[in-house]
Amino acid sequence: MSKLHRRTFVATLAAGLAGAGGARAQGGTATLGILTALSGPLAAPGRFQMNGFNLARDELNEAGGIEVGGRRLRVELKVYDTRGNPAEGASSMQRLTTVDRVPVVLGELSSGVVPAVAPIAEENEVPFIMTVPTGPGLTKQRNRWVFRVNAHNDMLGKALADFVAQRDWKPIAFIAWNNDAGRGGVRGMQEALPQGFPIAYTGYFNVGEVDFSAHITNIRNSGAKAVMLFMDEEPGSLAISQIRAAGLPVQLIGTLAMGSDRFLARLDAQRLNGMVQYNAFPPNAPIPRIQAFSQRYRARFNEEAHGFAAQSYDGLMVAAAAIRAAGSLQGSRIRDALARIEHQGVTGLIKFDAEGQAHPPVYVTEWCADGKRSILYPAELAAGCGAG
Repeated sequence: MSKLHRRTFVATLAAGLAGAGGARAQGGTATLGILTALSGPLAAPGRFQMNGFNLARDELNEAGGIEVGGRRLRVELKVYDTRGNPAEGASSMQRLTTVDRVPVVLGELSSGVVPAVAPIAEENEVPFIMTVPTGPGLTKQRNRWVFRVNAHNDMLGKALADFVAQRDWKPIAFIAWNNDAGRGGVRGMQEALPQGFPIAYTGYFNVGEVDFSAHITNIRNSGAKAVMLFMDEEPGSLAISQIRAAGLPVQLIGTLAMGSDRFLARLDAQRLNGMVQYNAFPPNAPIPRIQAFSQRYRARFNEEAHGFAAQSYDGLMVAAAAIRAAGSLQGSRIRDALARIEHQGVTGLIKFDAEGQAHPPVYVTEWCADGKRSILYPAELAAGCGAG
């Protein structure tokens, strides 16, 4: 991003969130809680999540912080590493809400951790804003303290199912994580596909498993024409490598984690060529807000903007907007502000429904032979790999 462009962006942000002046000079601080995975098997996507949070924090502070009751407060983050473990997540949430006494918590990375932390948010009346977990049921627990800025698996599956149903990819097979996210993704996709759409095989694997040969044999014997992989980038790259090495003639369908430059670096364009995946934030989309964020992100981290980063950036900006609207760091007032908020984020308009769920747009992208991605869905943005 040019220096002039960045100054213009920060000035605009300042007008909306802080007004003139600097938060540091006044000495006030708004410390927000963060739950993510900084170590363990989910550390790689955890880094993207933290990049989004850190970029939002820095831009807020450059713009003067958050105005609360006439004071301009500098934003700080209190970060805990859950390692994707529910017990660690619960312990961290308890510390954030009762010891650190933060007014709002953002995160988590894993759908499996959320059920352990959400009741603690409710018990201590601290809003909890999810920015990555996709388990559909996480916002259906009648917990008015839980919000989610990103699309869940049923929403993602609906967009992808609409796209797949128009292709001759029958029957379809699934390989998925044996957890809430994996099973929820498969269930959502199966329910979203047209009634009677043939399912040839469904197989699950545990976190840490690296051998997909049994699944590949079962898929070959099933006659499936397409395989959908509900997993993260590390097992996804292993599964794709083994499917290609086995010469399995199937259409590959992936998830959010399989549509980034980082995922390309784990494999190569030849093995990914033709694979499609749903995407919450295609960084090359011809949409000004996406292009602007992508430029700022690359300038800061020297890499392509990732969907988890964009969603987490939006989550922190929504929290800041709610704090400003509430005029308070009291959890109940922030919760009420979140329930009413309409915020134009980089991923789309964020407005929570009665269950605390936002409804951002969803895309389907395709890996091209040159290692780039093309938007295939929605139709009005579709270009195809042959486009300029």
